Amino acid sequence: MEPHFLGPGAKVDRPRPQRSGRVLVVDASPLSLIALAGVLDAEGFVCTCARNPAAALKAAQQETLDLVVCDVGDDAPAALQLITDIRTMETCRDLPAVLIAESQWAGLEKKSQPLGAVHCLFKPLDPSSLLAVVDQAMWMPHLVNTHRRRGSRPTRSGWVNL
Repeated sequence: MEPHFLGPGAKVDRPRPQRSGRVLVVDASPLSLIALAGVLDAEGFVCTCARNPAAALKAAQQETLDLVVCDVGDDAPAALQLITDIRTMETCRDLPAVLIAESQWAGLEKKSQPLGAVHCLFKPLDPSSLLAVVDQAMWMPHLVNTHRRRGSRPTRSGWVNL
């Protein structure tokens, strides 16, 4: 069988990912920021990107968010403070967060426990691990009321509405 090549401008129907939600991605490194947002965007999430805490806070004030993904970089205490500051906003009180850190920050998961609803991933990241944690974080039991208020529902197969 001969290979079939599509010409320029040809459209290929690809199934759209079933995931949905608005994610704030915070990372000081432009390459890392694009990579993280790209993985999430390819799965159907709408991403807002910020390279510093001030931009992240401004985005949190202007957007309705479902999750924050924050690369810790060299300053874990600043990342934890950013999550605390975002959660002081009325619309972000129960906002879950995923922190991404280098191995030098081992123990970060224990430091973040008082914040609640914070997950930690350590580099190097596997995109499927990131997506699994994001899925879990966005539909945690304590967020059910938040999702009900917004009228959003899980879109993954196997979920049952009660």
